[in-house]
Amino acid sequence: MTETPDKPAAEPQTGTRGTDIQPIEHANIHTSLMRVDWLVLLAVALYAMVPYSRPSSPRLLYVAIALFTILLLALRWQKFPVRGAGARIALSSAAMVAFITVAAIQTGGTQSPLINLYLLPIVVAAMMLGARGATIVFAGVVLAYSSVIVGDGPFPETPELLARLFGELGPYALVAYLTQLLASSAITARRRVEEMAERDTLTGMLNLRAFRAILHREHELRSRSSRGSYGILVVDMDQLKQLNDAHGHQAGNRAITTVAGAIQRAIRTSDVAGRYGGDEFVLFLPEATPEVSETIAQRVRNNVYKSLFPVGERLQRMTVSVGAASYPRDGKQHEDIIGAADLRMQRDKELRRRNAAETIAKLP
Repeated sequence: MTETPDKPAAEPQTGTRGTDIQPIEHANIHTSLMRVDWLVLLAVALYAMVPYSRPSSPRLLYVAIALFTILLLALRWQKFPVRGAGARIALSSAAMVAFITVAAIQTGGTQSPLINLYLLPIVVAAMMLGARGATIVFAGVVLAYSSVIVGDGPFPETPELLARLFGELGPYALVAYLTQLLASSAITARRRVEEMAERDTLTGMLNLRAFRAILHREHELRSRSSRGSYGILVVDMDQLKQLNDAHGHQAGNRAITTVAGAIQRAIRTSDVAGRYGGDEFVLFLPEATPEVSETIAQRVRNNVYKSLFPVGERLQRMTVSVGAASYPRDGKQHEDIIGAADLRMQRDKELRRRNAAETIAKLP
């Protein structure tokens, strides 16, 4: 199968494989947010050096700074026992809350300006851990702030305690909610953009780049384990150019979408269909034997032939030529399997043309 530009009826394929860059962008966001704990450490360290800060126990504060520094360095260590990015962010957020609590108790309790640092782990949790993570971290901040109140003196009555918690931490809860809402909206928008980048705009199928990424991954899994099989179908629409010339590109696009829908109805839920170009499609059939691949190929032919679409005041039907190939029977590389399927598709097309010509020749 050769890569050719889209035929006149076809809308050009657009977009790139969004998931190729997603891990990189996620890593960049994660790295940026993980710098917040260093900002907390820097703020506390600088405030501890201010003459009028007067920590009640400087030694305890310096020990807390040292321990928090060690933890931050450990979190950057590749062999640190906690490996998941989400788990590391959760641990970092919890450590920030504990560190800020110790620093606040040592530098004025509820009157310490370091109390405002509680907002940072809340924002980080809302951005990276979702609603549940943000709620847990906020609950931890409430408990930590309550311990700071206890350190100031006699524990206040319940109404007074609730009033102080609401007055101090209520705005933090609002910030956490808004941050999580914005983060959720950004994630949803990003996913939609990535999905659009992977899809052909006319048919909704995977574009060629996205399809090849999936095929490459699935082929490597089977190649490394020396187990498993799959089938490839190459589908080419017959006489699309003639339809374009006679009825225009809108009719051609209608034919393409009709064929794409017929293909989607013919394949299994585990199969993957992609648009190769103007009038070509390619299908990946996981764990399909050669017999299963041929069965699905025939189902595609039948479904397409049965699918009618309007052209002017008449209903039109299309036919397709289909070639099937299987791994590992037809080659060791996925390019070999596609090449074999493309060759059989061309043979199928030539056979159909020959049969059509013979039928016409026999007419009186």
